[in-house]
Amino acid sequence: MAAPAQPTPKKRPLLMVMLIGAMLVVEAVVIVGVVMVIGRPAEVAAGGDTTRVDTAEEDRIVEILVLDARLPNNRSGITQVFDTEIYVQVKRKFQTRVSGELDQFRHEIRAEITAIWRTSDPQHFQEPKLENLTRKVYAFLNGRFGRDPASGEPIISKSVIVMGTGLRVDT
Repeated sequence: MAAPAQPTPKKRPLLMVMLIGAMLVVEAVVIVGVVMVIGRPAEVAAGGDTTRVDTAEEDRIVEILVLDARLPNNRSGITQVFDTEIYVQVKRKFQTRVSGELDQFRHEIRAEITAIWRTSDPQHFQEPKLENLTRKVYAFLNGRFGRDPASGEPIISKSVIVMGTGLRVDT
């Protein structure tokens, strides 16, 4: 009797590829079947607590221009004029209040800040981050606007000074 015929070496790789392909098809069918049985996720209606979003929007920081002017200083005996912009950072919920008061008392606030500039020491204008001038302006504006009566937090979060190098105006 003759032994059963063995597949030839050429047919063995082809048989293996067909077997792997069949296994992949069976796996795909099983996965699709499971997904179909389980079903889709339930529909969800977007909605809910919008007050949290409103609160987050009210707490967003905005910058308000306080002063854009040329401010003088002659404490060193030489008069220098500095192109200066001063901003305050406030929460959006205080923006209307601060803007209204800045419009109403613009000249008084300008006079106070000009006095701070005129009485500052010359080395304060050489500081890289203008720490002393920023601290003085913040103290003035913080005293001016105070704290929120409801929460007790300061109205002004921060003051920001953008200043160019001084220009000598006397000879």
